[in-house]
Amino acid sequence: MTAAKKTVPALEVNRERLWARHMAMARIGAIEGDGSCRLAMTAEDAEARALLAGWCRDAGLELHVDRAGNMFAVRAGSDPARKAVACGSHLDTQPHGGRFDGVSGVLAGLEVIETLAEAEIATAAPVAVVNWTNEEGVRYAPGLLGSAWYSGLIGDDDLSNLRASDGTSFDEEARHRGWLGETSVKFPVEAFLELHIEQGPILEREARQVGIVTSVQGLTWLDVRVLGTDAHAGTTPLDHRQDALLAAARMLEALNEAGRDHSSAARVSVGRLRTATDGPSTIVGEANFVIDIRHPDPSTLAELGTRCAEICQSVGSRSGCRTSVTQRISVPPTKFDRRCIEALEAGAVRRKYSYRQIPSGALHDASNVARVVPTAMVFVPCRGGISHNVAEYASPEDLAAGTNVLLDAVVQLAS
Repeated sequence: MTAAKKTVPALEVNRERLWARHMAMARIGAIEGDGSCRLAMTAEDAEARALLAGWCRDAGLELHVDRAGNMFAVRAGSDPARKAVACGSHLDTQPHGGRFDGVSGVLAGLEVIETLAEAEIATAAPVAVVNWTNEEGVRYAPGLLGSAWYSGLIGDDDLSNLRASDGTSFDEEARHRGWLGETSVKFPVEAFLELHIEQGPILEREARQVGIVTSVQGLTWLDVRVLGTDAHAGTTPLDHRQDALLAAARMLEALNEAGRDHSSAARVSVGRLRTATDGPSTIVGEANFVIDIRHPDPSTLAELGTRCAEICQSVGSRSGCRTSVTQRISVPPTKFDRRCIEALEAGAVRRKYSYRQIPSGALHDASNVARVVPTAMVFVPCRGGISHNVAEYASPEDLAAGTNVLLDAVVQLAS
């Protein structure tokens, strides 16, 4: 008689521990409505870093901190020639942020390492969990700061010259908080994986447990200045006005329509509008706003940028205003590494999770790291697609599913 083949159960992360650590981290910088406020290199950020470092020490990991304050906690591998397979994200938040944006990726990385250690599974490559500095860019600009330094987009001098909105030096603050590393040597990584909440509604709407992220769409910011003429609201006839605010309002409506008419993948937004005057009885003579344009295809992104600039010029002319449009930044789309994508997808298939491939609409540290290291991401659903908001929520089940996918990919890439 032939013996029945024994089925080996899949290795599972500890869902309860993962959730408990989310809740423990959320108590640092807690704000009303179950939100979090931990701006980079504040006392709250330092406390969160210390909590993470303590968990890492308890897990027997070796902690490294670099010139940008990035944290790498490492479990050794058996092959000294191999670089680390790293996973992580960021602990800093928006001022009215939630409990899951960024932090989930860091805690998932730590959970992967502890699951491997508890199961006594050795890997050839070291495995590391990463906390990137100042991803949100609230106190210090630009955002994605730590990963920008790591990938060579900014250098040591840029960090030395960097100041917060309140004038605080990045170097002085990081040193004061105890998180300014002495080395400018980049920690050696051979592959990077980032778990993140989707920050959008697609996975929840389609009832998918995970999303395998194939790319990050490109981003262009256009600064628009609309010049009219200051005038008295009570004495200036409606047909005799050069109203910069009214012209800007017409532009915003036309820009929204252009985005809607282009394709479902197009994103055209204006989130900041400022006027030179703020009087209820004054016709506005100057208005300024920023257009945020995103698309996964570089040629389409460029086309959208040109179309948005043309709209502003045309509407401004018809409104009797002078208009200038200048490009502030342009970040090309990022395609993730095929091998890393396949490792994540294999985990979702193996565990029979419902999933889909998906592009990321937001920038992440992974989009910087992908410039220098093979990289990919896994998304988990967030309720209502809400993020950068105290109501942000991801379920324990979905977080565990995404972390299990991350676990399988790390085992495959580090073996």
